[in-house]
Amino acid sequence: MKRIAIIGAGMAGLTLAHQLKHKAEVILFEKSRGVSGRLATRRLGEYEFDHGAQFFTARSEAFEQFIAPFIEQGVIAEWQPRVLTLEAGEKPYRRDWFEPHYVAVPRMNSFAKALAADLDIQLEITISALSAMPNGQWQLHTLEEKLPQVFDWVISTAPASQSIALLDQHLSVLSTDISSDTANTLQDVQMAPCFTLMLGFEQALNLPFQAARAKNASIEWIMVNSSKPGRTEPFTLVIQSSNSWARENLERDLDWVKQTMRSDLEQLLDEPLPAVAVESLHRWRYSRVEQALERDAVLDWEKGLAACGDWCLSGRIEGAFLSANSLARQLEHSL
Repeated sequence: MKRIAIIGAGMAGLTLAHQLKHKAEVILFEKSRGVSGRLATRRLGEYEFDHGAQFFTARSEAFEQFIAPFIEQGVIAEWQPRVLTLEAGEKPYRRDWFEPHYVAVPRMNSFAKALAADLDIQLEITISALSAMPNGQWQLHTLEEKLPQVFDWVISTAPASQSIALLDQHLSVLSTDISSDTANTLQDVQMAPCFTLMLGFEQALNLPFQAARAKNASIEWIMVNSSKPGRTEPFTLVIQSSNSWARENLERDLDWVKQTMRSDLEQLLDEPLPAVAVESLHRWRYSRVEQALERDAVLDWEKGLAACGDWCLSGRIEGAFLSANSLARQLEHSL
């Protein structure tokens, strides 16, 4: 049986492993303390925050079929919040969602954990380099050591820039023309950053929305995280910055970022915030895909190297699934 190393245990990596686990020996390597990627949840005492993706949609038949069992199991539920558009000094107006929006229950990382069941995942391991073996297999390196396992395939589901750093010296196709059917290379992929501000309150705020899109502010989205299906924790807000503002202020002092976003939040709500019980800020360097690869995945059959992720197709959770699902189907034939 072939042995496959998958770098990253976010939506793409978990989907790929989930699809291939009966065809090969699959080991995932994740640099964080847990699985999920942007299907992330942070716990601060009794408060919980989905500080990555707030929801996802299913626009393809393949993804609809994939999530259907998880909906039946109660791992995924549709979220139907009251949604407003906010702008400081302007009257709010209602937004309509014309398609189902889903969340995982009871927190966003529950979907990732369900996908991770029965998978071999090694956490808190950062793969920094690869070395080719004489027999055509691959060995993985961290900054501290060479891992003992060898692999027939290495697949990176990390962001495009990190995949380039890991694979480029072995896979010249990544930095040149991938194929004639796409104009983009991995180096053309552009991803934008985002800040996520998390606020927990002892008392619920009386807000006219559960989700709000902001205009002309550092903030783009405001979510009443505790209003999502299955949440029973105290009142929580998740505030996410616009990508353009995050790019301009990515290296600013984080206290300044927090204060600026809080000030903009108060202007959008047109009232001061009450005392905050807990507060945290997360900086996502790779939040949204601005220029996708426009190709399902990158695959080198001869060398046994590949890369996939949401950056191949779109910045959505579904895009990560579709990229990994396409790669899995291609690999199944050879496995």
